[in-house]
Amino acid sequence: MKNRNRIFAAAAALSLAMGMLPGCAAGTSNTVATVTAAESHSTQADAQVTFSDSGITTSAASGLTIQGTALTINQSGTYALSGSCSDGSIEVEKGVSDVHLVLNGLNLTAKETAPIVCGKETQVTIEVSAGTENTLADTPQNNTDTGKTNAENAVIKCKDGSQVVLCGEGTLHIQANGKNGIKSGTASQDSKEASLTIRELTLNIEAPVNDAINAEMCLNVDSGTLTISAGGDALHSDDLLSIGSRNTQGPTIVINECSEGLEGAQVNVYSGDVTIHSTDDCINAANGDLSEYSFQLNIFGGKIRADSCEGDGFDSNGDLTISGGDVEVWTANRSDNEPLDADGTVTVSGGTVLAVGGSSGMGMNLNAQQPCLIFETQQEMKPPENRETQESLDDPEDKQDTTGNPEWMEKPTSMDPPEDGKPAEDTQKPQGQRVPHGGGGSFFMGGTSGTLLTSGSSFSILDCDGNTFCSGTADSDVSYIFFSGPDLTDAETCTLSSADSQTTAQVQSGTILSGIGGRPGGGSFGQRPNDDQRPDRTEKPDHTTSSDDEPPKDSSQS
Repeated sequence: MKNRNRIFAAAAALSLAMGMLPGCAAGTSNTVATVTAAESHSTQADAQVTFSDSGITTSAASGLTIQGTALTINQSGTYALSGSCSDGSIEVEKGVSDVHLVLNGLNLTAKETAPIVCGKETQVTIEVSAGTENTLADTPQNNTDTGKTNAENAVIKCKDGSQVVLCGEGTLHIQANGKNGIKSGTASQDSKEASLTIRELTLNIEAPVNDAINAEMCLNVDSGTLTISAGGDALHSDDLLSIGSRNTQGPTIVINECSEGLEGAQVNVYSGDVTIHSTDDCINAANGDLSEYSFQLNIFGGKIRADSCEGDGFDSNGDLTISGGDVEVWTANRSDNEPLDADGTVTVSGGTVLAVGGSSGMGMNLNAQQPCLIFETQQEMKPPENRETQESLDDPEDKQDTTGNPEWMEKPTSMDPPEDGKPAEDTQKPQGQRVPHGGGGSFFMGGTSGTLLTSGSSFSILDCDGNTFCSGTADSDVSYIFFSGPDLTDAETCTLSSADSQTTAQVQSGTILSGIGGRPGGGSFGQRPNDDQRPDRTEKPDHTTSSDDEPPKDSSQS
């Protein structure tokens, strides 16, 4: 990926020179992802193409070939596609650019391949005409695991080096019975970058076998309305996943069912309204195929409502940053689930954040640049599980208080961090921190000895005057609540109020150590479900964000 910046700049310049697509608003994305579209055309299509079970009819004299119900496009142009066929397909040949496919009431099923294939190094716009309903589907035979040589593992297949924009003001239904809903490849052998951009349209994806959308490079969801149910991930990128853009309304995304909701080596959420119901992590910054990568999960804005029944809320194999937006994330009442989990640092500098979990403590080192509240149940000491640690506990040289407990077991009188942001060697430790003991190992403070809220109970977080910061209803039993908002004031005592109890906590900021960390790399240690073979891409792409929480600079502006 050494030529990434050069390729991005060239592609962006080409996109600007080509102009704006008919039926597709000008892109406002400010991510580093490549967004390339076909050249502007008049509203008059170059060819009308109609599918039926008996064959394909067209007005075109050139630019395409027809074999039964299989259409191959080999020239640039605008192709209006309509009709219905129970076993048909559309393929854009390798290397063809400036192709504009207009879906105008198309209902197309392919039995052993993908209904639409964008070949290697193509530039294709798929526009869904306003006011039309369109359906693309495949069968279980469209999966290489079945031994079918023509299988493409997706309903829409975008091969290596292809740059595809899916847009329009109509509705597209995708029924993925083979594997993925939409699959986008990686860079081609000639180092042409691949990207998939979605904007404007109404897109409904049912993908019970695997991922709804799976991209090996850049996936941008700029706008539109997406409704997704998936057996694997809802929106997955091996590389960069971007949602919305700065100063825009962004997309509306409803993920009703999935393993992980949003997953990428770097995940940036700029705007939009996102709802996620997942079994594993709601949002995960990870990729088990990459090494020496600074994984990042960045929330710059938008509204996010997310819950997981078996995984973490937000999980990053690197850093996790929330600098804006309205965020609410829930995990189930399980000790190994954290609402915010990062192998690096969790930084909260803006926005409103409510993170609720069943675990007593979160897997994070927290940099609370914006004041926050932490409500948690009473913690208990878990006894050591090995002989070496037990011997260290019995060491008479260890410091103990008069009750026979180590001095650091005493409840801290203050949760304020030291001035240098690092705990001193002999200072008392916050609850939930992993702490050394003697020379024979470590043991943990953790576990749950009660609940803050029971499932179904209403709650409010109140300031010292009784004013409400936020309120809601518990999805499950709750042992841990993290809240951060712009109206909190350091050192103020606030109350978590419910029918179950009244619990107080003091507003704090700075460096806060909390919990012992969750599973490394998300629910499956950062590994993906069994999927297509991916290349060994070990170099770190240039997707870093600036220190002031600004998003990556749009290559089109460089």
